Amino acid sequence: MASFKSNVIALWMVAMFLTMTTMEGIKVVAVCNTDMKGINNQCYSAVAGNPPSPPSMQCCNLIQQADLPCLCKYKYLLYTLGVDVKKAMEIPGKCGKQNPCY
Repeated sequence: MASFKSNVIALWMVAMFLTMTTMEGIKVVAVCNTDMKGINNQCYSAVAGNPPSPPSMQCCNLIQQADLPCLCKYKYLLYTLGVDVKKAMEIPGKCGKQNPCY
């Protein structure tokens, strides 16, 4: 039970950090050794709109370099940043990379 509580506290702290850095204006945010600002800037159009546009080459390059297994731990936090989780989970496949989150 203590391990679960520790995990919840750690994830809450990450969520708060991401929220605060978003409000403060992000310079560079690296989560799981991944450039989250770059992914947000380059991949946003691939999760916005109905239907979303295909991911750009720049988006796919960032996805290819991302530590997706690590990022999977935080996928449920995407909705707090206004990102459609289902659409976000489709991006790796559209970029030719297997999504380890499934």
